[in-house]
Amino acid sequence: MTGGDSFLFEVTPHHDMRAPATWHGQSRWGAWGYLLPAAVLAVVVLLAPLVATVVTSVTGAEGAGGYLEVLTDEDVWLALVHNAVWLVLALVVCGLGLGLAWLSRDAGPRMRRLLLTVLALPAVTSPLTAGVAFRLIFDANPSRGVVSALLPGDVLFLGPGWIWLVLGLAFVWQWTGLAYLVFHVGLANVPVDLLRVARVFDAGRLRRLRTVVFPALFPTAAVVMLVVLTAAVRVFDLVLIGAPGSIQTEVDVVGLFWWRHRNDLGDGRASALAILLFALAVAVVMLVIWRLRRDWPEAGPQRAEPHAPVPSRPRWGVQILAAAVALAWGFPFVTLLVTSLRSPDAVATSGWWSGGYGLGSYGEAFADGSFAGALAATAQRGLLVAVLVVLLAVPAAYALTPGQLPRRTRRIVAAVAVVLAVLPPQALAVPLGEVLGTLLGSAVILSFVHTALVLPLGVLLLRNAFTSVPRPVVLRPLAEGRSAMMRMTIESGPSVVAVAVLAFVLTWNDLVVGLLLNWPAADQAPLIVLQQARQFATSAGGLTAQAVVLTAVPVLLLSATGRWLIRGLTQGVRR
Repeated sequence: MTGGDSFLFEVTPHHDMRAPATWHGQSRWGAWGYLLPAAVLAVVVLLAPLVATVVTSVTGAEGAGGYLEVLTDEDVWLALVHNAVWLVLALVVCGLGLGLAWLSRDAGPRMRRLLLTVLALPAVTSPLTAGVAFRLIFDANPSRGVVSALLPGDVLFLGPGWIWLVLGLAFVWQWTGLAYLVFHVGLANVPVDLLRVARVFDAGRLRRLRTVVFPALFPTAAVVMLVVLTAAVRVFDLVLIGAPGSIQTEVDVVGLFWWRHRNDLGDGRASALAILLFALAVAVVMLVIWRLRRDWPEAGPQRAEPHAPVPSRPRWGVQILAAAVALAWGFPFVTLLVTSLRSPDAVATSGWWSGGYGLGSYGEAFADGSFAGALAATAQRGLLVAVLVVLLAVPAAYALTPGQLPRRTRRIVAAVAVVLAVLPPQALAVPLGEVLGTLLGSAVILSFVHTALVLPLGVLLLRNAFTSVPRPVVLRPLAEGRSAMMRMTIESGPSVVAVAVLAFVLTWNDLVVGLLLNWPAADQAPLIVLQQARQFATSAGGLTAQAVVLTAVPVLLLSATGRWLIRGLTQGVRR
């Protein structure tokens, strides 16, 4: 690193938009009291089953040798390689989101709003919906598939590799919007004085990006990578529904392989495989965060100037590129919606451009009443989980703010939260099923499982928001004998809303937990969609109608709370 770069690198981390966040709050015992409810749920639902899985993995019929047998299995190694591919795709998503956020600075305010809307919508859709939409687009039959109709001769379908194109594009389509959103706000928050210092050193655009923008974006990058890498490690339903059954084994990931072969593996080897999946998730996330912290140290407590101004003159080339991106991201939604507005027979035999329009597919989707009942049950469960997550995450996040617990304790608890945030359900499904048994059929019991899985991420998001609240805002209610936690919650209202919406959407879209813990009880909407997808060619009409309805609820929720969500997901990202 040159001398100028070294100076810029040293200057960058010491500028931060936050106010000094050091105050004296409750006693240590009081802080533990705030943390206790969330800790109890995490121990009972997550840590205890995880420990039981670890014990089973070393005490099963194979003993500790179960790990060796799993690691020497060629099929397991193939699944591990496939997981590595998804991790690479997660890095592609982060890079693409950052690149689009950087380019959109020159796209003008209207085009930026359009990009923000179009890119954000896939992030709240179910992986089932993404799999259905892209399977329709890339259907190998030229009479039904858009791509195969445009490229006759099966150009894209000569070998098994085409399915990776379908699944990879679906994953990138679904998660790039989240990366774009958070990086867009992060770039807007880069202090203007840092850019001025860089220009004094005659730094070009690329050098400013490397020495100023990237270091200032560390907290933003950590949030994005945690979410996207977790999605990559846990990928399950996208492969299950996006790949035809005849070739699914060619793209199996560890979680899906575990689900297919758990009984064949036996308790010991199945538990060992689940722990290996968990270890892979933890290793990847901790390595990324450690590397980011190593290269880009935490910012100091000084204030910086207001947000860097966005260029006022749009560039036509960038606007054209942004319009093309918006069209590409909107096309899967158009394909799904138009296909659902056709008769089931027309969908089974021809593409959406061939006519045969009507509401027959929606009639088929709601014919027996099971889907409508599942929608009501899923909504009830999602609302209960949203309430529980907020009630538990708010006091837990408050306990992790400076002044409540010792610094080392806060770091340990935050590290445990990161580890639990990436915990795959496969690592706890068997012990939970054995202990709870038929109780898992209860909406309330299953809601607590969903709550425990979402809670760590909610605590981390709220902790970032709470610690960004300026000290004077918190000291005033303390001096008046009022609750500082309540004041923090009010000041961080957008983040509280974001966590609630996140909890509802993740529960609404969840297939894995229901499939592992509540199957064959088909009282959740994603399970109904999965059943319909097993005869994809003949049931595509009703399937697309169900997918549209399943998508409409989180999209409407996003439309109603969009501004709050944007502020909430990015509040405190510079902390």
